[in-house]
Amino acid sequence: MLKPIKVLTAAVPEALPVLGEAYPAPEFEYTPALTLAEAITLLEQPYDLIACSVHFNDGQFYDFLRIVKLHPIARDAPFLVHFTGMESKHHYVAQSVEIASKALGASEVIPIYQWRAELGNEAAFRKYREVMRKWVGR
Repeated sequence: MLKPIKVLTAAVPEALPVLGEAYPAPEFEYTPALTLAEAITLLEQPYDLIACSVHFNDGQFYDFLRIVKLHPIARDAPFLVHFTGMESKHHYVAQSVEIASKALGASEVIPIYQWRAELGNEAAFRKYREVMRKWVGR
């Protein structure tokens, strides 16, 4: 059996109830962080993937992304940025976030809010897990 895909998820509190749905055991093992300080501390252990909400810790996701990309342990882990709310409805905001995220080293920007609205949680999370598997080579 494969080892679980270890995910550090820099989340917003509202996301906590659905993280188990997004990262089901035994395939995934996730560690949530709600503050920048907590997330930085957690970088001392290796993760297969880092997922971060654009609203993480009141918008500190760019700071976290910059820190991750300079971190000796975490810098090579794929970094996925999540749109988790209405920002994906405003194309110019979504486009700006995507450009800036990728310029700072993010692997991909995921419109998880939009997927959940259009497909429902189960199908949206299934689609999301396919993206994660692609980035970790499974």
